[in-house]
Amino acid sequence: MILEKYFTGEREGYFYREKTFVGTDEEYIEAKKNSSTIFVSNIPTSVREERIWELFLLCGDVKRVIMGLNRNTLRFCGFCFVEFYTVSSADAAVRYVNGFRLDQSPLSIDKDYGFVEGRQYGRGVFGGRVKADRMYLEDRHQRDGTKRRRQGRFLR
Repeated sequence: MILEKYFTGEREGYFYREKTFVGTDEEYIEAKKNSSTIFVSNIPTSVREERIWELFLLCGDVKRVIMGLNRNTLRFCGFCFVEFYTVSSADAAVRYVNGFRLDQSPLSIDKDYGFVEGRQYGRGVFGGRVKADRMYLEDRHQRDGTKRRRQGRFLR
């Protein structure tokens, strides 16, 4: 692998369980382990799908790329799913491309249990990512000069 000489080590102590997965934690871990799908977040909204394809073809043959959409405007909102033909290609993407800067923004990549229709839409209140909601509300409070308050799930 071309990227192998530049990257070593893995992320330790990190665990995220997808809210939509039905099953036990053990089943979830097993599904992720055997999956050839990755979840990529923190993608600048200016990035086009072709650049995602080009980047992940370095790790192996890509089956398809599913771009995350704002459920209200149907515009790209900063995340995607990438399906590979092999599990080893997905593992290589997580190992070598995680943290890679795309337009000055470090990508966050994690294995996914597999894409299910409907997951391509943002979960935020405004239709995009929850992270975008937080940033919008924090910016609004700074502009208004109001004190930053914890408001449910938006500001943490």
